Amino acid sequence: MNTKIFILPALLVRIALKGALSRIQACFPFTGVRLCFILMGLLPLFMACAPVQVSQDFDRNYPFATATTFNWNEELQQQNDERFHIDALLATRFKRAIEGAFTRQGFRQGAQPDFLVSYSYEVSSRIEVDDLHTHFGYGYGRYGRYGAVGLDTGSFIQQYDLGKLVINIHSTKTGQLFWKGIGTRQVFTHNSPEQLTRRVNEMVGAILAQFPPLRQ
Repeated sequence: MNTKIFILPALLVRIALKGALSRIQACFPFTGVRLCFILMGLLPLFMACAPVQVSQDFDRNYPFATATTFNWNEELQQQNDERFHIDALLATRFKRAIEGAFTRQGFRQGAQPDFLVSYSYEVSSRIEVDDLHTHFGYGYGRYGRYGAVGLDTGSFIQQYDLGKLVINIHSTKTGQLFWKGIGTRQVFTHNSPEQLTRRVNEMVGAILAQFPPLRQ
């Protein structure tokens, strides 16, 4: 049986297709080739729902309850913007999203802050290979009636861009890093301004939902 290799820019395609494929085959009498095209058409829906994966690290000795005001670590943020080539439009979105998230949580932005905030953002390309172990059958005979040509979904090579946002919080008094939040999510090259703003807000919101830590 021949194996076809498809290149798919999706981190969660493997999980989504394994469940969807068996259900679609059971419910609808599509041929293998038509089913391939149907699943390919559904890929944007699976990719759009990719969640933000988050984690955090923090100093358990820091008195989080005393931290009520914040501001930007301007020097460090300028270094990050230059190092990671963050353009002015994207930088504005991140800053607004971070300030808005802190404000909604009850923190105030002030001239004498308890902590200083900075962030970094970078995009890297990833490739992941997986076998779905699913087979299609497409009938084609010598006289157009019988025989079969096997078509195997084979190995899926998932090629995608992963955006990584890191938010660092330093103590104004000591200058020490006492909290770090990390979020990763699949990103897309061609987005409208509204889509970019929504994705930035979702990513920042998911990361800062961990701050302050519930358990010290």
